[in-house]
Amino acid sequence: MRLFIALELPPEAVQAAGQIAKELKASGADVKWVKPEAMHLTLKFLGETPEDQVAGVSEALGEACQGRGSLALALKGCGAFPSPQKPQVVWLGLDGQTSALTDLAREVEERLELLGFPPERRSFKAHLTLGRLRRGPRGGGKRNAPTAPLARALAARADYQGPDFRAGKMVLMQSTLTPAGPIYKPLAEFELA
Repeated sequence: MRLFIALELPPEAVQAAGQIAKELKASGADVKWVKPEAMHLTLKFLGETPEDQVAGVSEALGEACQGRGSLALALKGCGAFPSPQKPQVVWLGLDGQTSALTDLAREVEERLELLGFPPERRSFKAHLTLGRLRRGPRGGGKRNAPTAPLARALAARADYQGPDFRAGKMVLMQSTLTPAGPIYKPLAEFELA
């Protein structure tokens, strides 16, 4: 089972993120855009996980949520990793209780490391993935469309201020890859209350 852990987004955040993605799409960059209904705030990607580990993962996530309240967040800023000039991942940033969000991600990371999941090498950076740039034919690394218009569109939205929202639910999600895009199925939900 291919699994990841995410915070569920309320409709107003999804709608705003979808609108920004639609605006950026007009740049013509060769990006595989995330469908609004599939947008989420990833805390940790687990990858292929044996089914018999799901119960242990769920228990660890429930423990990580204990004593934590919902998070007051806002969409803020827009950019790309590693940079707008050399984009690989297009993102929307977050503001608000981001230190509490980082603490939650760290707690999840530590509890899952005890179960044998390798820790993430990069530090957690709170963001919503809007899309990933496609590579040229056969993974040759060459982009199929110029990225300068996308870099300009990102620069124009660098100071974007989106809606405030509360994130109050963490989800253990199964991801099944299909030619039409991933299909997500929640396996367990944990309230931050």
